[in-house]
Parts: sequence; C-alpha cells; structure tokens
Amino acid sequence: MNQLHAATAPIVRGGDFFGPSGSGERKGNVTPVEASNEAKDPTVGKRLWSAAEKLTGVTYL
Repeated sequence: MNQLHAATAPIVRGGDFFGPSGSGERKGNVTPVEASNEAKDPTVGKRLWSAAEKLTGVTYL
C-alpha cells in the first residue's frame, strides 16, 4: 500500500519516503517516514540501478 500511495497521492514530491505509522514502521497507516541511511547513499542507489538494468535487460538512462 505504501508504494501505491507514493505513486499516486497528489501531495507526494520526489524524494519523499512513506512507510507504516506503527511501531518500528512494521504496520499501520501510510505516513511520511525518514529515509534510511542506505536509501540516502548515492553509491547504494547506483548499485541498485545497475542491478535492476541487468536483471530486466532495460537501460533507462
């Protein structure tokens, strides 16, 4: 549900993160949350993007 909210809610801006509002962000209603250190790390992002391109066979950029 968080992905659907992030993809369709009119108030969402690039760079926003959403997750469950409950304890430990494990369950609950969708709410803005702080991004993890990994999500903020450009090196991790590049590795993820590269892996996604290899796995799908699609180059986006």
